[in-house]
Amino acid sequence: MTRSRILFSALAAAFLAAAYSVSYAADRVVSAVSYGFDCLLSAWVEPFKPQAKAPGQEKPRVALVAAKAFVLRVLKRRPTVHPSWRMCPSI
Repeated sequence: MTRSRILFSALAAAFLAAAYSVSYAADRVVSAVSYGFDCLLSAWVEPFKPQAKAPGQEKPRVALVAAKAFVLRVLKRRPTVHPSWRMCPSI
């Protein structure tokens, strides 16, 4: 009984080692093929990428423009304080 357990454990360890070796080899092959494919793809796609504009030609960011417009609207609506009454110019 003990010999069969030792034999079974040895066979299981050998099987796991073989499976790990096959998995490692397959990973190396797939990694190499993927790297080559990415290199070919980037070399083919690179000429078709749009050219970046110079920093002076870039449009201002929409969020920044919207924030500035919001601040200006808030500043216009500040209430005017008079001695006898208070009035908001937006009304």
